[in-house]
Amino acid sequence: MSDMDVYLSVFLEEARENVQNLNDSLLALENDTGNVERINEIFRIMHTLKGMAGTLGFDELAKLCHTMENTLDKVRNNQMVITEEIIDLLFKGLDTLDESLNNISEGGNGHTNSVKELTEKFTALMTGNDSSAKIEKVPVKLPVKEESKTVSEDIHHVKIDEITKSALIDVFDKAKEKGLNFYYVKIKLSESVQLKLARAYMIFHKFEEYGCEIVYSEPSTEDIENEKFDTVLIFGIITSSGKEKLVNALKTISELDSVLIDDFTKDMIESGDEEESSLNDENKKTADDGKDEKSSSDSNVNSMKKIKTTQSIRVDINKLDELMNLMAELVISRSRIVETLKKYSIKGIDDSLSQLSRISLDLQEVVMKVRMVPISFVFNRFPRLVRDIAKDLGKDINFIMEGEDTELDRTVVDEIGDPLVHLLRNSLDHGIELPEDRIAKGKSKVGTIRLSARHEGNGVVIELQDDGKGLDKDKILSKAVEKGIVDSTQSRTLKDEEIYNLVFAPGLSTKDKASELSGRGVGMDVVKSTVESLKGIVSIDSEKGKGTTVSIRLPLTLAIIKALLVTVDDFVYAIPIPNIDTTQKLSDGELKIIQDREVFLLRGEVIPVVRLRDIFGKEEQNNDEHNNIVIIRVGNKKYGAIVDKLLGQDEIVIKSLGTLLSDVKEFSGGAILGDGRIALIIDVASLA
Repeated sequence: MSDMDVYLSVFLEEARENVQNLNDSLLALENDTGNVERINEIFRIMHTLKGMAGTLGFDELAKLCHTMENTLDKVRNNQMVITEEIIDLLFKGLDTLDESLNNISEGGNGHTNSVKELTEKFTALMTGNDSSAKIEKVPVKLPVKEESKTVSEDIHHVKIDEITKSALIDVFDKAKEKGLNFYYVKIKLSESVQLKLARAYMIFHKFEEYGCEIVYSEPSTEDIENEKFDTVLIFGIITSSGKEKLVNALKTISELDSVLIDDFTKDMIESGDEEESSLNDENKKTADDGKDEKSSSDSNVNSMKKIKTTQSIRVDINKLDELMNLMAELVISRSRIVETLKKYSIKGIDDSLSQLSRISLDLQEVVMKVRMVPISFVFNRFPRLVRDIAKDLGKDINFIMEGEDTELDRTVVDEIGDPLVHLLRNSLDHGIELPEDRIAKGKSKVGTIRLSARHEGNGVVIELQDDGKGLDKDKILSKAVEKGIVDSTQSRTLKDEEIYNLVFAPGLSTKDKASELSGRGVGMDVVKSTVESLKGIVSIDSEKGKGTTVSIRLPLTLAIIKALLVTVDDFVYAIPIPNIDTTQKLSDGELKIIQDREVFLLRGEVIPVVRLRDIFGKEEQNNDEHNNIVIIRVGNKKYGAIVDKLLGQDEIVIKSLGTLLSDVKEFSGGAILGDGRIALIIDVASLA
């Protein structure tokens, strides 16, 4: 992979992060259009995105960013007031930016019809020729003299290339009046840096991210943009942030050798020799190593910060998959070694084997953590989705997200997005009523949807709650009978939970007329099949007139799990430990027959029972040795599985059964045991 390919990959990652941040900021701005800090934040991110696109030659993308930036600049300068039409246009701009990035990722240059169309629309907006967006203009005080452009009334609008000594002194005075800091920053790039311009833009991005305004630079910003600089960059910045905060931010940029941050004083400006003044301070910190270090540190604690060349790296997900596969093979090999050594009595091997087990377990834990990502990776796109759908439906929604930092395996996170989109669409379309209907029912006109995630046991629970009209059991049953999903006789014996779960049946929808959002009876079927493919469980709880809660329980990872090994007719099967409530040996009289069904009485609780021998087509054996029961929990339900023997716990590596056995619902996969035998992993949800 060439250097350009590497940086293109970094560009796409960072550009998408910027687009997501813009989405979040625009959503916040829509709720508080007078928030100047939000406007400045959006402007800074847009400026960074424009610079990144321009650096790699994506001119059309940079041009669109520039026109959107100009719109925001007019807002910042009180020449334009934000309206609903402008917010909508900015959102369309973000969608177009995303479309352009997708084009670039597919080998294009970012040029799309939408990019050209939106650029023209923003240009028309700026000139007042856009009939689709109404602009409110307000009077602006223009400078009396041309010279006054050098330093504006607000120090955040200083034009860098026109800075002079006197202008810098004025900036210094204005900064102190406003309680802001004026810092001298010297950054030295690594001698081996391969993409100097890329690092420079990353530095600019960090400054903008922390609200810093660059009022002086050496070399000039124009020379930096044209890559006319060596490895040393010097800046004068105005900011409300502290030195330590800025240093920590710059630490995250790789290929920097050192960073110096100090106060920019009037003496430095008047002498015109800020380089020498600060370098002397720096030399005192580095040359007098070990001599009166405490004194030097106390007088200038943040003057020099040495930073590591690499704080974090981006890793291809395929490489992580490969690492996980190798880790899985190591787990299998470890189990085989343990099984082999059990057959022989070799003195002195126990300590070495214990150490090998500890090391492999630690390594396994590290590999698992490396693959973990916060579920915010998926959640972050939903506020915009809810906003757009609610607006189209004419509904007022209070959307709450909780537990975004809950971590899951990257594979699980990648797959769970689409099911959550279906559930959100259903809540918005089916669940939450129109404002006038809610008021008539005595509810607040604003509906609430709460999306949350939390760790529970060895898995994660994702819940989507709404305070809408809830599910209509009678209507669900009627539709299910009409579609032939259940017969009329069976429908009379179904419990509430079983009725609600009918909405997952293919082709079932309670909506009389299909729309773009829902009503075709395919969404919830997709939810169930996707969640089950991730070894998860989905359930519904609802109360008519009060609302609905959909719960999804997922394993933390799909690769390595702890399981209880059991036998049925000398064949080994594995049951995931997180789903096991308890195990025990059966005694006479503990099994009862209630309503033609075998049940187990456990401390007064009636638990339905399945015999794995019956399910797998094995003959029954009347032997006490074969009477063991495993109480399995699936969501809020329990059932007992009768097996022959309990072999004990083990860590197993899940292997797919392949497409030929995809219809075998009783098993979710297979595993190779230490003695070479194959254990089929029981799908506890399908048995339930």
